[in-house]
Amino acid sequence: MSENIGKNVVSLLEEHVDLAISTVNKLRDEIVQHETEIARLNSEVIQRDAKIQELENNISEMKDASELARLATEEEREGIRKQLQGLMAGLTETDGTSESTNDTEETSEAEVLFKATN
Repeated sequence: MSENIGKNVVSLLEEHVDLAISTVNKLRDEIVQHETEIARLNSEVIQRDAKIQELENNISEMKDASELARLATEEEREGIRKQLQGLMAGLTETDGTSESTNDTEETSEAEVLFKATN
């Protein structure tokens, strides 16, 4: 009987050892799967980081181009504004000169009439 019990104990121990070996092998396989998944995810993170950097660079370039366009537009507007001011000043001078000429002519006529009547 004790031999039977001894065989049963050995048999149980063998089963436990086999189960432990199976569990260790299963865990090793899972580790390999997880490491593969981690490597894949790290690769995706690197690709996304590169894409984000590319997009940030594009945004920066677009901002720079937009700022340059805005400055060019402001300069163009300022140039047009100066041209209009010059034209307005020219028109004002022309109007002022003709008014002065008219005033002078009226004064001269008035003086002539005054002198003629006196």
